[in-house]
Amino acid sequence: MTKGLAQLACTLIILLTACLPYQHSYAGDNLILAVHPFLPHQELEKRFVPLTKYLGKQIGKPVKLGIGANYQEHTDYIGIDKVDIAYTGPASYVKVTNTYGNKPVLAKPEVNGRSFFQGNIIAHTDNKLSKLSQLKGKHTAFGDPNPAMSFIAPYFTLLKAGGFADGSTKYSFLHRHSNVALAVLAGDFDTGAVKPDIYKKYASQGLKVIAQTAKIPEHLFITRADLPKSQIKSLRRAMLEINQSPEGIQALHAIKTSITNLVEVKNNDYENLRVIIEEVASATNPLK
Repeated sequence: MTKGLAQLACTLIILLTACLPYQHSYAGDNLILAVHPFLPHQELEKRFVPLTKYLGKQIGKPVKLGIGANYQEHTDYIGIDKVDIAYTGPASYVKVTNTYGNKPVLAKPEVNGRSFFQGNIIAHTDNKLSKLSQLKGKHTAFGDPNPAMSFIAPYFTLLKAGGFADGSTKYSFLHRHSNVALAVLAGDFDTGAVKPDIYKKYASQGLKVIAQTAKIPEHLFITRADLPKSQIKSLRRAMLEINQSPEGIQALHAIKTSITNLVEVKNNDYENLRVIIEEVASATNPLK
């Protein structure tokens, strides 16, 4: 075997053992931590494998990473209890519980000491737009239609501001927040909706914020409904005590350097988002 082929084989072995497909959830000696595909797979592996190692050591059972092919698969597998543990966005969580009932919750992250976040509606600094009432007849870029901050919360913000009142406002989906920022910078869209960290990354290149969305509760960790209670208790304890060890802190910072802790989460933390999702769903052709 050539050196190049040997390196490729080694890489494949590492990826296959570090990140398993969802169907291996009931492998017996493993628990699967499922993550929605909000970043490329290699980046998600880099961010979440340290957490799987930390959790496995804390609960005495190997934890492996599984990444959904898309948001719908991720949501469906959580709903039918085909993954053991899941890290999921707030909108996906609400959709799962609305359809399948509540799931045991473990913890949610605090980012810079806050367990909620707000999205930004942006425009190019050369654009004269300065408030939402000026968006009629304009073209807005969203990311993916499923996540709260990519579409649901900013759409709700525009809806409440009358941005879609006369049917003249257009919008398109560009799949990722970074695509939205770059498209607005290029002048392809009048406005776009992005996460705060994406705005911060590209702001100096010529972006401005013209509005913020409502406060949305952070992502959260949940388990399948029939996971043994002893394992749920052990997982919850490990997460809520994660910042008490260097390995735990390292695992947090691997996910996102601004995550300061994992804190208690309750189902009713997401009630305001449930209302927002219902209003967006009842709007005329919300996903055109």
